[in-house]
Amino acid sequence: MKYNEVNDKLEFMGRNFVKQTKIVQVQAYDNYNLDVKIDYPANSESVIIFCHGSGVNTYDNHREIAGKDFNYFDLFADEFCKHNIAFCRWNTRGCRISDIPPDFVSINLEEYANYCPSTSIQDIITVKDYIKKLPQFKNSKILLMGISEGATLIPYAMAQCNDVEGLLLLSFSYENMRYTLDWQLSGGSSMVNMCKYFDCREKGFIEKTDFAFDKLDVRSSLFPDVEFEDLDIDKDGKLTQNDFALQMADYKKQVFQAIEDNDDEWLKNNYSVQITAKWCKEHFALPNMAETMRSLNVPIYIFQGEDDANIPISDLDKIRDDFKKWGKSNLHIFTFPKHDHDLNYLQYIFNGTIPEGLQRVFDIARLFCKL
Repeated sequence: MKYNEVNDKLEFMGRNFVKQTKIVQVQAYDNYNLDVKIDYPANSESVIIFCHGSGVNTYDNHREIAGKDFNYFDLFADEFCKHNIAFCRWNTRGCRISDIPPDFVSINLEEYANYCPSTSIQDIITVKDYIKKLPQFKNSKILLMGISEGATLIPYAMAQCNDVEGLLLLSFSYENMRYTLDWQLSGGSSMVNMCKYFDCREKGFIEKTDFAFDKLDVRSSLFPDVEFEDLDIDKDGKLTQNDFALQMADYKKQVFQAIEDNDDEWLKNNYSVQITAKWCKEHFALPNMAETMRSLNVPIYIFQGEDDANIPISDLDKIRDDFKKWGKSNLHIFTFPKHDHDLNYLQYIFNGTIPEGLQRVFDIARLFCKL
């Protein structure tokens, strides 16, 4: 097992503390070597094990956006470590850190083809088992945390564990990926964004007067030379999900046909996130999420942005109704107005302030780990 270890001195509330970093290779169940990074303080009371969202990711997620160069996970590691919580994550299969912007990642396509729900779930369990065996974490609480796809997968991993004490689910989809993908490609994502752009969240649709008034001054950058009539496909005088469903109908058919035909080359060239047909088909075949969630008795915390264009906010109503029907009280849901799928993470990069949604994640983790 290879590893590198470094120490960083940080300051929190006037006191110095040391964040130690260990990078190791952990052998998965199928002998694949996972590149794992762990940031931890001297006295780790708890460990958060993090599972990525879909697509190409590394344990740093080094990025360059609009002239800003940053490691996505530095914020998480620092915020957790200063409260005596270790933070662990790993490279998505087939992904390695590179020095090429803007994503700073290289992909081994043969290895990446094995990135799918079945391997990801087992990788979560493998890393958890590795963490539990480390002497510095032998008395630590273990929490599983995931965002987007990662939030979907960790309940399935949790169902196979008896030594995890809680789940932190960011931007969580309660429905199967087939349903979510259908919603995204049937105008659902478009309407979330459009209502945000034209400040029509409460109304849920955009009228011509809203488009012309352009309260938030987005037309010149997002819709140059586009008239209201160009978007009103069904000609009913307002922009609704149906207009974008009609606009995207052919593309939606192509996406699902590529999945059916195992046409990974088409998906690579035409879909916004690098996924494979195998990845999609395994997601479509996952066991019912409701039954999996029902089987879990640990505290479950969900953090959801109301401007999430990847997942329908109506998912939350279904979760609440199910837990009420089952008589279970271990579910805790937090929603955040004007927060996106990433809980407004980029606010931290561009403004230097932690958004409300992510701050609540850090606060809940800290309070839970103190119990």
